[in-house]
Amino acid sequence: MTDHDQRFKTLLKELLPEFFELFFADWAERFDFSSVEWLDKEVFPDPPEGQRRVLDLVAKLRTREPLPAQEDLSADEWLSLIHVEIESADNLTSLRRRMHWYYANLRQRHELPVLPIGLYLRVGLQGLGTDRYEEFYGPLRLVIFEYPYVGLPALDGIEYLERGTSLGLALAAMMRLPPGRRAWSKAEALLHVKDVRQNEQLRFLLAECIQTYL
Repeated sequence: MTDHDQRFKTLLKELLPEFFELFFADWAERFDFSSVEWLDKEVFPDPPEGQRRVLDLVAKLRTREPLPAQEDLSADEWLSLIHVEIESADNLTSLRRRMHWYYANLRQRHELPVLPIGLYLRVGLQGLGTDRYEEFYGPLRLVIFEYPYVGLPALDGIEYLERGTSLGLALAAMMRLPPGRRAWSKAEALLHVKDVRQNEQLRFLLAECIQTYL
């Protein structure tokens, strides 16, 4: 795993609720983030390359309402997985195939609903949207697999800086910024980091990310 992948993986583990509030606000209230259990050893064969890969982030947590097929279960059994894959390549062809593969394996292994999310560091697409993987057999489309994504380079960095949230300050460094405001953005972001209340380690992680990418 490259250094930047590890940086963002660490930040998301610290700030998963904020990640949803920033990018998937409609989903944020559906999860009980106080119940998160990180599954750090989720290893699967990588179909395009034939290697074994450790998935970036897999969280097991409770939902506040039942998902489809859970209506007959008790509230203690309303569990779900969230899989976030951080992609630093400038091409998504391989990732899209892996996302489908990982989803199928997680779903089969844990027998729980799975929400897969792609976090794209170098490909923006529409900023926020739904990406797709398809498989065909001749004219037949056998697989249509869709998942939400965040394409940082296509998002407005100034907007997320002005929100002043911890994760927004760090991720804005990978977003679209006017060339003449990069120095201002860096100074503004570092100023806000001083006010982060969570803990000293998080302040260091945020500052290190801002220094590296701005």
